[in-house]
Amino acid sequence: DVVNIRFDNAQNNVDIMDHQIQYNIDFRSPWIIKTQPVRFDEHGRLRELLAQIRAHRESSIVGNGHILAMTAAASGLSANAYLSQRWGGLSGLKLIKEWDKQADDPSSLANLAEQLAAIHHKVLQQPRQYLLVGEENRLDDYASVMATHLPGSENSSNTSSNLINYAPSLKDIHQCWTANTQVSFCAKAYPTVPMTHTDAAPLTVLGGVLRNGYLHRAIREQGGAYGGGASQDNQSGAFRFFSYRDPRIDGTLADFDQSIRWLLDNPLGDEKIEEAILGVVSSLDKPSTPAGEAISTFHGELNGRNKATLTAFRTQVLSVTEDKLKQVAVTYLAEEKAQTAIITNADKAADTGLEILSV
Repeated sequence: DVVNIRFDNAQNNVDIMDHQIQYNIDFRSPWIIKTQPVRFDEHGRLRELLAQIRAHRESSIVGNGHILAMTAAASGLSANAYLSQRWGGLSGLKLIKEWDKQADDPSSLANLAEQLAAIHHKVLQQPRQYLLVGEENRLDDYASVMATHLPGSENSSNTSSNLINYAPSLKDIHQCWTANTQVSFCAKAYPTVPMTHTDAAPLTVLGGVLRNGYLHRAIREQGGAYGGGASQDNQSGAFRFFSYRDPRIDGTLADFDQSIRWLLDNPLGDEKIEEAILGVVSSLDKPSTPAGEAISTFHGELNGRNKATLTAFRTQVLSVTEDKLKQVAVTYLAEEKAQTAIITNADKAADTGLEILSV
């Protein structure tokens, strides 16, 4: 599995008053084009930023524990999921902590500064694309100002140089991460498909059916957790179960498995399926501001998700049936395919039988 990383997905956003567009673009173009000269020789400031990032990430573990557990569980399934774990997951936090400790050594801090400077230089060498959202009757004027003051857009179609074939070595995940918490966060993940596959729609609806029909009652009402559920991640191609602020571990993992058996062994009825479909459609149709929709569409198309893709996906969601839900459950949610990740304290971790890792 290979994921292409585009350096031009690094973004700068600037809000400009309509009547001052030429002045503002002229004034702010150094920030837009070069992100202003950045100094990497201020090692004291870099050391301070590392400490701030570490503190923020550590303090966010309990509040985002279910997301971190799902990210960890899915990290062995695809390059995209692995990268999410390295950047925003527990593996990323562990790296931040290591860098923070090493930064006490001036030579290590200087080496990190050199790496950041090299990455920054590489980002600035990539082709750029510009997005301006404004009134339709003035778009020609805007385009003229941008062409004059924002050079480099003529190279925006040449994207071959800013792609990295990222193919990490993946392995099965059966991990327990220890942290300073009195409650647990449980997750299981199964390899599935991306949004463009015809099975993505029923898998997305399946998450709502399992959550509303079984998991909420078993994990929250009976198990005592603050929350629990399941969802299809179409970005990484993974179906994920989770619990939030959970007093249990083994019982919750068993509930994940039992929810699949419940789905396969019982008639669902139209009401449960329609409820789940409406939940998916409402999230797809959630209104936004005109500017927000334009920005979302622009970024979606950069990643291969245009309006036609979303329309086709919505149509497929509306046509999901009980037979299709059970078919994808059998195809993708086989027990031997499951990957597991837990976040809990050291005492509970010892009884899980999983690989124990410390944040």
